[in-house]
Amino acid sequence: MRHALITLIASFIGVLAALFAYNSYRDAALARTKAVEEIEQQARLKQGQQLIERTLADERAALAIRNDVVAIAAARAAIAETYMSNGRMPASNAEAGLPAADTYKGQSLVSMKVAADGGIILTFDAASGVEGGVIEWLPDLTGIESMGLQWHCQTHDYPLIARALPNCRYEPTASVSIGSDK
Repeated sequence: MRHALITLIASFIGVLAALFAYNSYRDAALARTKAVEEIEQQARLKQGQQLIERTLADERAALAIRNDVVAIAAARAAIAETYMSNGRMPASNAEAGLPAADTYKGQSLVSMKVAADGGIILTFDAASGVEGGVIEWLPDLTGIESMGLQWHCQTHDYPLIARALPNCRYEPTASVSIGSDK
């Protein structure tokens, strides 16, 4: 009977040891799973924060461009008047009666130049999202008698230009560039 009691106690201790080992293993596995989940959550939070920062930077850049494009309203009128008076497009700021290109400054605008064909070239700094980025307005003389001088906006530097200027188009290659060596 004594031998049976020792076997029973040994079995009981063995079962307790197995339960303890199982609980330790389960707790360690849960801790690993929780740690992995926490790391993944931190990565998602960091990704989300980066996306928010990029979105805010894009919005600030679009706002800077929108605000600075106001500068071309007077320039477009001056170019149209020069064309109507002389029968040809001005080839420079001076010919259009406008101040020098580098006098135009804004939130991001660093210069506004009248190109040889009467187009307008706006150059921006890094606040626009692209250091040295260019947006061009090309004059369209077709239909000038009935609709007046029309303008087409394009850029090779701002793929998301439609956010800032919905009527402006992104041209990925410099196939139709005015006064720019890009």
